[in-house]
Amino acid sequence: MQTIQKVTKEKAQKELDLFLNNINTVVLSTVDSKGEPFASYSPYVEDEEGNFYVFVSTAVQHSHNMYNTKKAHLLFVEDESITSHIYARRRLYFKAKAEKFEENDERFEKIAQLFEKKFEEQASLIRHMSDSRFYKLIPSDGNLVLGFGAAFKLDKTNKKIEKLQTMKGKAHSGTHEEGLRKDA
Repeated sequence: MQTIQKVTKEKAQKELDLFLNNINTVVLSTVDSKGEPFASYSPYVEDEEGNFYVFVSTAVQHSHNMYNTKKAHLLFVEDESITSHIYARRRLYFKAKAEKFEENDERFEKIAQLFEKKFEEQASLIRHMSDSRFYKLIPSDGNLVLGFGAAFKLDKTNKKIEKLQTMKGKAHSGTHEEGLRKDA
């Protein structure tokens, strides 16, 4: 049985500083105007300010959802083939404000170059897919999970560990489980 880890704030900060180095895709979660969820993934890049960018077809559900709601949820997750415990995969997640680049956006070239630097030849499609657009994803409310009992809240910059998240001895502070029992 895997036990709760004792991870210091300093160790968590080192993990955060390195976490995205080996992750090339983000799991995007969006909802439509009726609240119907949709999840998929996309290659991403990050700019010097900590914003993330994805390149998605205007025909896919994510594009419609992000355009209409201006929101997304981002999940960066450790490859399951290298995790020490399948229920304790390291992960980083954020809420995000989504901003669509319109056709001929002046920022296109800079972001296209970031994709080409990271993905080399595979990113060449960006310049030829006229029905796709960049979305700038501005992260907030970041959390880093390093295993059982090792979940950390990020500060407003999303670059520094703020504090260890605690559960007060109850799963998810008992809120939804207790609510289910009251409604039963």
